[in-house]
Amino acid sequence: MRGLAAARHPWHNAAMPPARAKAVLAAALILALALASCASAPRSELARGWYELGTAWFDKGEWKKAGEAFSRAFALDPELKGASFNLARSLAEAGDYATALVALDALNEEDPGNTRIIATRAFVQYKSGDAAAALASYEELLALEPDAPDAVYNAALLRRAAGDRERAAEELGRLLAARGEDGQAWLLLGLIRSELGLRDEAIAAFEAARKLGKADAEALERLGLLYAEARRFSEAMESLAASVQADAARKLAWFSLARLRLVVAEDGGGGLEALKKALEAGFADREAAEALLAEPVLAEREEVTRLLTEKGLSGAPSAAAEPAKAGAEAPGR
Repeated sequence: MRGLAAARHPWHNAAMPPARAKAVLAAALILALALASCASAPRSELARGWYELGTAWFDKGEWKKAGEAFSRAFALDPELKGASFNLARSLAEAGDYATALVALDALNEEDPGNTRIIATRAFVQYKSGDAAAALASYEELLALEPDAPDAVYNAALLRRAAGDRERAAEELGRLLAARGEDGQAWLLLGLIRSELGLRDEAIAAFEAARKLGKADAEALERLGLLYAEARRFSEAMESLAASVQADAARKLAWFSLARLRLVVAEDGGGGLEALKKALEAGFADREAAEALLAEPVLAEREEVTRLLTEKGLSGAPSAAAEPAKAGAEAPGR
């Protein structure tokens, strides 16, 4: 589930500046090697050295190396629960979800009710494709922490995918009543409201996300289409223009902007420019193109017709779309 809405990570490591990350990694490596070469070093100190090295590798995104270091740390000191937990995180980041879940289940048995473990297990289940198990884990977590923002958000995301949009919207509304600065949650709520047909409420949610700087090109496109549906044309054109400025490959946003400029604003130059951008981006909806040509008021009608006809979106089908000529063997015979 990517794009406009995606599940939130249960761990939020701040990105360390490259120079500092390199220095921390070098220091951790020196410590681990020094302790490993010292026969008299206590196992707990050796474990700590490998743990620090694992943390340094994890911060650099070297999941396999991090996992190996955490595994060594845990083998030296089984009481070092952080090593076992971070090993599960490293395995998950490396895509070994099955092994990560085994480690997390073992941790959960030893420490039931640990919300950090439950949150991580839920996310790994989500990443592994087991949506039902992930939702059950998020519900377990929410029973312990009803206002955990990531859990509320991810549960709503899973409910939406399962078709339970009303409950998803309700849970997000509760979250946003307490945390109105959560731009991601506003985006997801806007998406769900638009799918429920709640146009004005969806517009309000997308605008809230936009004010927080969280509206990406797809969200701006959706917002523009909602404004157009509400016949708020000036706002629609502004949102669609912002969408294509953020991502010039958004062909539907370009075409929708072209239509509004050509039909509503009667801006021939701006409309033709947007239409050309839409076609260059690969817009190929023949039905929408013919609906545009059917508009009683259409600036630059002749040039619009020529452009759409050249792309096979108006008039007779292009040669590639024509049926086999008489006498030619039909496909499948």
